[in-house]
Amino acid sequence: MAIPSPSSSSKFSLLLMILFISTLSSANLVLKVSESTINAICTKTLNPSFSKSNATNSSDQIHSLIQHTDNPQLKERYTSCSKNYDNAIGDFKQAKKRLIKGNKNGLKDAAATAMGEFNACGENFRQAPVDPSTLQKSNENLLDFCSIILVMTKYLP
Repeated sequence: MAIPSPSSSSKFSLLLMILFISTLSSANLVLKVSESTINAICTKTLNPSFSKSNATNSSDQIHSLIQHTDNPQLKERYTSCSKNYDNAIGDFKQAKKRLIKGNKNGLKDAAATAMGEFNACGENFRQAPVDPSTLQKSNENLLDFCSIILVMTKYLP
């Protein structure tokens, strides 16, 4: 089961958002984002709930891999990743709440914590046996998304 990666259009949308935020930042405005603003921005992208839905889809994939693998080492690694993804999904929920409250540092912390969870999962697969699934690519996409959030927080007022 392949997990969709962000298209060039959604990456372009993120870049536009970064430019918009940097413009606000240079104007020394206080930025508080409402949930309706987040939803309005996200619904205009090709994949409106990319981060949480990708993390959720990957988590579902991991649960399926746990059930269907016969290799005990892979089963242990998938189980570890499952815990990482559960934590990261919670971090994404916190990131959204903190963005709505205008808590730049809280948003940055939540994104960094989610990134740490995805890194921990990825570390599980740096040795044999090789993971035959698409989990590693999905994990890399989510790491990229977290890094975009971290860069964006630098431009928030």
